[in-house]
Amino acid sequence: MIVGNGTVITRDKALPIIRNGAVAMADGVIVEVGTTEEVRAHYPDAEFIDANGKLIMPGFVNTHHHIYSALARGLALPNYNPSNFTEILQQMWFFMDNQLTANSVQASAALTYLACIENGVTSIIDHHASYGETEGSLSLIAKEAKRFGVRSCLCYEVSDRNGQEAMEKAVAENIRFAKEAAQDPKHLGAMMGLHASFTVSGDTLD
Repeated sequence: MIVGNGTVITRDKALPIIRNGAVAMADGVIVEVGTTEEVRAHYPDAEFIDANGKLIMPGFVNTHHHIYSALARGLALPNYNPSNFTEILQQMWFFMDNQLTANSVQASAALTYLACIENGVTSIIDHHASYGETEGSLSLIAKEAKRFGVRSCLCYEVSDRNGQEAMEKAVAENIRFAKEAAQDPKHLGAMMGLHASFTVSGDTLD
């Protein structure tokens, strides 16, 4: 596939901008960047997408995502009148992530990745929590990440806010997913997540 007939931003100091440029890709990897004429000559049978003079540039990276919040846009909770950040977490976000199940996790991931694509984001780091259904939740997000082609580094919020058993399930989900992500480093990454600091005890950190 070739995306061409646009202004290519290369991030190469020697040639930062290519007017009437093009990018050729094969199997999800960029194989050539140059003028539209040059690139099309090298790959005459490639599908061509006309950028119509617009920018062709590397994708944005969103380094702080909470995919589960996608379904909260416009949400109005009864008796929700927070006066500080702690109350916002306790009255809205912690309340909401306790309700999330597999279906809502997958739906919020699909909605988020569509928004990423629409806004030129091709890589994200996401901090997830769905204490209504913890085990396997990161895999549901990863499935949507690969479906939409957005590279994702994922982790699960470890917290003591829901008790010892829930905390241990969160740790286990991080470990389980890290092994899964290691099998597909082209698309996935993993970290150990903690959130929020005042909900994590010294024993849990140890």
